[in-house]
Amino acid sequence: MTQKENQAGKLQKLRRYIDILCGIYSRVAKRLGVDRTYVSKVAKGERRSQEIETALIREFDRSQEQNKEA
Repeated sequence: MTQKENQAGKLQKLRRYIDILCGIYSRVAKRLGVDRTYVSKVAKGERRSQEIETALIREFDRSQEQNKEA
C-alpha cells in the first residue's frame, strides 16, 4: 500500500467517525430539545450538563452495540 493510499484510507475512516459523532450529537440534541452545538460542547468538556453527558454515553453505547451486530 502506498503512502497516498494509506492517507486516503485514514481520511475515509476519519470522515466515518465524524459522521457517527455528528449523528450521536444530533440524536441527543433532538431527544433533549437542545442545539447540536451545545451537545458538542458538552462532549468536548467545554460545558457541563449531567443530562446531556448521560444521554451521550447511552447513545454511544447503543452505537457500539449496533457496530458489533453489523
